[in-house]
Amino acid sequence: MLGVHNDFYLASPMTNKNKNIHGVISFPDIMTALERISAGGLATSPSITASTILRHWLWGCDANEVCDRGKCDFHQMHLVAMVCTRVFTEAYQDINNLVDADPLIIDEEDISCFTDNCSIFLPHFYGCVESSNAPKSKNIIRIPKGVSLQQLRDLVHALQTQWPKIQHTISKQTSETEKTHLLQIADRLTTQLFIWFGSYLFDDNIQEWQADDNEFLDHTPPTHGLHLTDMGIKFYINIFFVLFRLLFLQRHAIEVPEGRDISSGCYPFTIESFHLEAGVDEFHTLGMFFDIPAGCLLEYKHSYSGYYNNVSQCVYRHFPSYKRRMPVLLEDVLHPCASDLSVLPALKQIYPEIEFAFEDHYFQRQAGSVSIPVLMRQRQSFSHTPIKETMIVRNTNPSNKNKDSLQVSTNHKSENIQACITACSGSGPGETSNSSDGMAGRKSMRTTDWFWFVIGGNIYLICTLDGMAYSGTCRDLLAFYLFKNRSE
Repeated sequence: MLGVHNDFYLASPMTNKNKNIHGVISFPDIMTALERISAGGLATSPSITASTILRHWLWGCDANEVCDRGKCDFHQMHLVAMVCTRVFTEAYQDINNLVDADPLIIDEEDISCFTDNCSIFLPHFYGCVESSNAPKSKNIIRIPKGVSLQQLRDLVHALQTQWPKIQHTISKQTSETEKTHLLQIADRLTTQLFIWFGSYLFDDNIQEWQADDNEFLDHTPPTHGLHLTDMGIKFYINIFFVLFRLLFLQRHAIEVPEGRDISSGCYPFTIESFHLEAGVDEFHTLGMFFDIPAGCLLEYKHSYSGYYNNVSQCVYRHFPSYKRRMPVLLEDVLHPCASDLSVLPALKQIYPEIEFAFEDHYFQRQAGSVSIPVLMRQRQSFSHTPIKETMIVRNTNPSNKNKDSLQVSTNHKSENIQACITACSGSGPGETSNSSDGMAGRKSMRTTDWFWFVIGGNIYLICTLDGMAYSGTCRDLLAFYLFKNRSE
């Protein structure tokens, strides 16, 4: 069945007067939504929609916040993500008039285009068929209606580890149409895995054929049905949190112009050999951040809460035989095609006021004596003109119910989530740790307005004053920063 997919979860919340114009959803609204879900109701409400909750989750929640309540293992970022999975599912069900089926928003054509262009492999999306014209059987792409827990874990791992290839392929596209098309497929694929995760998240009776990943399974008394453990829930949410941040930045970061002076052809700064020597430590640190898959840092911090001290802990956990990168020479850095990893440590020595931030950073700005979250702004072209595209939705028994019938709940009552709500009740902003570095166990970063944001092997320039993310080479970004400072 053909349907129309609106890029609703990246649309600006500012376009609907009924939505919170600040983009921040209150914590009581999140807890109320979880209570509705646990009772078998809908997550979506006038204050919580697909176009608002994702932006709030990615930029309005502190991924390293620690809950002070001893019985609660989740904080606001995890709880918002739980609601987000249901809101996405309900939104796609609404678009395609599905009631009892989980939406399938990717098709074989999507995956074929994606894997061929990005040169990646996605497990469990292939079937083997016999061909009368060929001596050997041929692999074809087949999208399953659902996946087991181990299959889901394999797919998330494949997407996570191959993300640099995906982003490199998207960014090098010369045609804006092709670039947007690949980005939309990446959106849909990530969202599909997120929806599949959500189907397990609220399930207190996971079936035997699905329960093939024992590490993240536990029994629910008194029926002893299988459900995801708290550690398993956090594992997936942490990875999806970073992947969706990457997608957001890829779509909405503003590309800066070339920073060379027109008359001289030079940048407004000079890199010297002593900058490289002084930046050796930063070079090794950034190299390790580049070499770990997206989401691994945040997942490590939650798995070893309070023990994180340096990124090398995470690197050597995943790659025990890891060898640090060799420092580069000055002539390599001065080359026009020098990598950002080679250039940035030297630029940090020249302008140290621009701080480093990494995949899990919680961006804030001062408003008087209070710190408020900085929600990254969307580009106008995507905010007010949502892109439409066709998608295949498989539903063997299409429902004849009208749109109003979708208000009837399709969720099952979840005792596991109800226990989570009971433990977290009252854990609002005032009852959780106010340290954004609670997981790290160290002092928080001093207040600053500009950041080098290193995430998933990419580097962005973030300004907390206007809530904008900028993309480009590090040299062009620094030239842009200097221009902005002069103009202000």
